[in-house]
Amino acid sequence: MNSKYTAIRHVLNIPIAGSSLLLLLVPFDAGLTLSAFVAAGTYAASNYSIKGVQKYHVVKKHGLTWSELQHISKQVGEAQEKMRELNQYYTKVRSFRSIKQLIEMNRAAKRIVQLVKEDPKRFYLVESFFYSHMDSALEITKKYALLVRQPSKDASTKLALLDAREMMDDINELLQQDVNDVVKQDINRLQLELDYAKQLTTSRLPEPKGDQPHER
Repeated sequence: MNSKYTAIRHVLNIPIAGSSLLLLLVPFDAGLTLSAFVAAGTYAASNYSIKGVQKYHVVKKHGLTWSELQHISKQVGEAQEKMRELNQYYTKVRSFRSIKQLIEMNRAAKRIVQLVKEDPKRFYLVESFFYSHMDSALEITKKYALLVRQPSKDASTKLALLDAREMMDDINELLQQDVNDVVKQDINRLQLELDYAKQLTTSRLPEPKGDQPHER
């Protein structure tokens, strides 16, 4: 569960635990140790209860099981870590074309991750991005950066560099296709809405009137 829900729990739990502490100290004079112990227990019980309500809300909202949401959250976190690692190679690839490729790959990855965070169900539209494409993008970028830093480039190194550039192009195309896959349902929904609006507009247009006979 993300930090937003954790913060909400703390905001609710602290006043509840604080109230129980004051209640035991002032009216009942239960002593600081016992009061603090009970307040801690109240905090834990409150935290557990509120977390259960939050889990129910999240599961109902997204239509997924809690284990599915946990798995998707883990995959998103790993993808973000790989994106941060990929960002470290801007100064290591040493060519405008490769920098442009990195920018495009990062932009596509950021778009996919953001959309999946907003709607976890989209994860199943782009599983290949999380399970293989992001790994491939990082590995080929590492390989290219290693090759380009070689002090002397013989024929085999130059050929390997060329292959790496072509593979980066291929990975870029895969990531762009992943973006298309994750937004495809939005495009389809928008098209349906446009078609429906068009039908409504057409049905409300006045029917053309035929030529009226001239009065004599």
